[in-house]
Amino acid sequence: MDQKDIQREEIKTLIEAPYEFEVEYNKKVIVQEKFFFGLIPYEKCEVQKVKEKFEIKPCTLSTLDRLCQYQIELFIDENKLNDEVDIFNETKVIAAKNSKLMANIVAVAVLGIDYSKSEFKRVSTILFDSLTPAMLFDIINEILKSQDLANFMNSTRLASIKMTISPNEVE
Repeated sequence: MDQKDIQREEIKTLIEAPYEFEVEYNKKVIVQEKFFFGLIPYEKCEVQKVKEKFEIKPCTLSTLDRLCQYQIELFIDENKLNDEVDIFNETKVIAAKNSKLMANIVAVAVLGIDYSKSEFKRVSTILFDSLTPAMLFDIINEILKSQDLANFMNSTRLASIKMTISPNEVE
């Protein structure tokens, strides 16, 4: 990326523009056909490639809460990643245990405040079946930007500071 691209990305983050990405997946579609000289209709199931656009908007507190529920469950054993012999097997274990969780995290970020269980299952399944690791890396970076955990922590710290006015103690 050159300097102008970096500046454009920073401006998008500052003005809280949504991050958009497109996924291509196979969808089962029911098609009505007729046979026997067009007199008898029947339904046939076909698989078609479909492209769908998703966008990730800046997180609200409810979305942040749902995201953190899934992020806490992520499993990585850092000690085994340092061992050169076990690193390939450990990456396979990490992928097996966390791939569905990662799809769920992206689905929650995509749905945001429009979260519903049925839509969550649909989006999560689409993302689980069609995201590549490279796409996932880019999307997770955008989710982390949209979470803005540093500002959340600063807000929490400000809210938890003891008041300068203390009640009168009873002697």
